[in-house]
Amino acid sequence: ALGISVAELFAGEYAVNDNRSANVKKLKFYACPICGNIITTFGEGDYNCCGVKLPVLTVEEASSDHQINYDMIEHEFFVHIDHPMTKEHYISFMAYVTADRYTLVKLYPEQDAQCRFMSRGHGFIYAYCNRDGLFKIHV
Repeated sequence: ALGISVAELFAGEYAVNDNRSANVKKLKFYACPICGNIITTFGEGDYNCCGVKLPVLTVEEASSDHQINYDMIEHEFFVHIDHPMTKEHYISFMAYVTADRYTLVKLYPEQDAQCRFMSRGHGFIYAYCNRDGLFKIHV
């Protein structure tokens, strides 16, 4: 009746989604620190998981500790990161985002931090470290 969710009403916060055109390059990522669930949206929102309000992940440019490398093999990006993949510290997912679509690959501890994406033109590759946050490069 008020045009606001009960969670927003109780929290005293009101989220306004200004991304009316839903440009995929404005994709937002949310990750649950407890269970590892990943939520993607085309705009801001209020999301909860495991009883925790999830903040939108802030994006940083890839650093030397989280250098995202890629090779073009035929029509695919082979993306790889030299990063520990232990149960306590690992790359949780990688995503390839272009203007009209995105592809997300979930990674798990004790496997290699690598994946392949079909090339669809210019865009961004994201990698999320469960300890250090979200990183991106332009491709």
